[in-house]
Amino acid sequence: MTLDFPRSIRTLFLMGFAALLAACQSVPPTTGFTPGQIAVLQSQGFVEDGPGWMLSMPERLLFASNESSVSPDQQQRISDIAAKLVSVGIATARVEGHTDSTGAPAYNLTLSQARAEAVAAPMQAGGMRFTADQIVGRGETLPLSSNTTAEGRQDNRRVVVIVTPQ
Repeated sequence: MTLDFPRSIRTLFLMGFAALLAACQSVPPTTGFTPGQIAVLQSQGFVEDGPGWMLSMPERLLFASNESSVSPDQQQRISDIAAKLVSVGIATARVEGHTDSTGAPAYNLTLSQARAEAVAAPMQAGGMRFTADQIVGRGETLPLSSNTTAEGRQDNRRVVVIVTPQ
């Protein structure tokens, strides 16, 4: 037995089916960074790390023990990185300061905050904007390496810059 629908009902059905298919094929909004932004992030030493990108400069923004100052050369490099990020629409980041476990935890927290601020300042000079909660001292809470060796403690005296898609 064949069902023979009138042409108008068949046309209406096909149009409705086509509309449903078109709705299924709509492109979801893009998230993440554009290819141009990714190219700049990579060229500036950022590496993908989960949902964000983390700065991995050769000198890794490491600090001497009990120090939070950034050399003029590093300040210029950081400012240049920030300007390049801003030029592709990346206008903000999270800046996290870290310390080794030498010293009291309260002192390390204050020192790590000073390190984060020392890196954020040239980034702001390069055009980036930050809210207070984006410049964070983590103290000794997130070590990268073991604090039992001098090399491990040096690894832990660092600042990390993390950018995530808006």
